[in-house]
Amino acid sequence: MAPLRILGLPGHAQSARQLRGRLAKHLDIWGDDFELVAVNPVEPMMPTTIAGDSYYDATEASNFRWWHWSSHYKFKPGELERALAYLRKAWETEGPFDAIFGFSQGAAFAVLVLALLENPDLHPVWSRPSSRSDVEWPPRPVRCAILCSAFGPLDPAYQPWFEDIRPSTPTLHLLGRNDPVLEGVYALETAARFGHAEVHWHTGGHHIPRKPYWAALMGDFMARHCGMRTCSSRLSFAELSSPTESVASSVEEVGTFFPHTTASTREEEDWEDA
Repeated sequence: MAPLRILGLPGHAQSARQLRGRLAKHLDIWGDDFELVAVNPVEPMMPTTIAGDSYYDATEASNFRWWHWSSHYKFKPGELERALAYLRKAWETEGPFDAIFGFSQGAAFAVLVLALLENPDLHPVWSRPSSRSDVEWPPRPVRCAILCSAFGPLDPAYQPWFEDIRPSTPTLHLLGRNDPVLEGVYALETAARFGHAEVHWHTGGHHIPRKPYWAALMGDFMARHCGMRTCSSRLSFAELSSPTESVASSVEEVGTFFPHTTASTREEEDWEDA
């Protein structure tokens, strides 16, 4: 049986390599029936500072973003089109996929992609036929999606995508009660855009929950919607009974590489385009 193929969408100022690293232990728990295909976001970034105040000249970008942080509230002209065209090319090359895993800005992007998978005519970049004879386009909707620390996008131009018919793809929303980046009301509004949303809160911050409990929860969610064997049977009672996440787990996700902000704060991040 072919493995369940998961499209991984990293967050702002992160990379495919970082997402694979943060999900390495999860994949160990999920087993060989799951395959993660993570892609770099479309726009390379060059950090001006690293943790502390040590400066360096980067010759190659190791961090990326789907769009400028302030565009979460209103996209700049051509910004979303660029991201969609880039992801479409990756999908045509690496797809098809059974599930999507998105973190932070990558999860916000997944919100729009899930709507497009069910209704490609929402955007011409997604609806036009493929130039490749070996690619069937548009692709079928994925079977499920996991959205970690997701809120928005909040651009009002795209709210109608979810008003008449909510996407029916099952979604798992994982939210941190101590997340310094997003406000819970916006995260819940994002979950409400979907017809079959499942919401779980953890005690940590802005990060992918790392305890085996959460890895099993994610794996079982995907297995349940893809007709596969559950993952929790591989773990001990002690591993499954300890869901507590540390707020300190967000240190690698928030700070120099992610703006301390909320949905009501629109500060420019300290980044330069590569």
